[in-house]
Amino acid sequence: MTRKILYIRNFASKVDVNTYNLQEIGFGKALVRKGYDCDIVYYTDESESHEQTIYTYRKNRLNIIWMPALKFLSNGIYLKVLKKSFLDKYDYIITTEYNQIMTYLLSILCKDKLILYHGPYRDNSKKLVQKVYDTFFRKTIARNVKYVFAKSKLAETYLRRKGFKKVQTLGVGLDTSRFESGELVDVSNEIKEKLDNISDKKVLLYVGKLEERRNIKFLFNVFYKLRKLNEDVSLLVVGDGKQDDLEAYFMYVKQLGIEHDINHIKKVSQEHLKYIYEKADVFLLPTKYDPFGMVLLESMYFGVPIVSSVNGGAVTIIDNEINGFIIETFDEDLWVNKISLLLGNESLRAQFSNNGKKNIRENFIWDVIAEKLLEKIHQERIK
Repeated sequence: MTRKILYIRNFASKVDVNTYNLQEIGFGKALVRKGYDCDIVYYTDESESHEQTIYTYRKNRLNIIWMPALKFLSNGIYLKVLKKSFLDKYDYIITTEYNQIMTYLLSILCKDKLILYHGPYRDNSKKLVQKVYDTFFRKTIARNVKYVFAKSKLAETYLRRKGFKKVQTLGVGLDTSRFESGELVDVSNEIKEKLDNISDKKVLLYVGKLEERRNIKFLFNVFYKLRKLNEDVSLLVVGDGKQDDLEAYFMYVKQLGIEHDINHIKKVSQEHLKYIYEKADVFLLPTKYDPFGMVLLESMYFGVPIVSSVNGGAVTIIDNEINGFIIETFDEDLWVNKISLLLGNESLRAQFSNNGKKNIRENFIWDVIAEKLLEKIHQERIK
């Protein structure tokens, strides 16, 4: 009989499966390659469920079940999933985040085969909701969940403080299939024009949403100071945001007088990402908070040295001063110094690049993550 895994994304928001950073799909493909059928539950605002097969390997399949849900704040409550006849079809069930109502309900209905895969390392911004949830549900979840995995070292510490036992950091993987396809993809005229503008300069790269949490003004301030020290440097910003935020950020850039040294691309498809990373000399991530940050995996995979703030992904994949820099404060001059050190030292950049690529290929590809998960589960079952 074919073994089956159900993977539930508990957030009640629609996703685009064509984007490059959906963790569930990368993980699901790896589980299929390990011999499991895997179903992923994603939220839909349609009235009826429907299924979509998106990947096959030998006799195994990865399906998406698009399912309507009751919505409560950011929680999705999938009534169909909660039926015994539905849950009985699966050998294991992966639930995302301990502080989602579905996790609580599943910890009662199918605790012996429930896997928690948790990413956040701070409490919900809605403090009262978080307090109520922890008061009434946390102990039951911590007691009942069979297997507990964290996406980062920070998330592991967070879960242990919440009373979870036997927590293990699993990490997050990278789906390299598009990167390694070998297909030549024509770059859009917009991207080609932007990349041509920076062909003779050292390139600092930021990829991600342009929002306050990502510390965008700090990024521009650091670049402003770097630009005063080194005219042979440019900043490539890849990412979109709310229109009001974008207008405010680039008005600020004009006030600093660095608008001609910054190239902005709102959106890059997955198949074009390699051209972006190949142009970069240093990747910057000064985010105030990020559960992981898939862009860090991508940067390391493509050999771009990283300078990052403390966040879930950074402390999990960066060995400080071995394959990147982690800076614990938002001291602009300290960031300028570290970035300048990398820009001016080709040998150090090569060291970070080689160590980073090795780290990703050995530890943070989805097939490696899936193998770790299944190995840990097997060890627990035979104890």
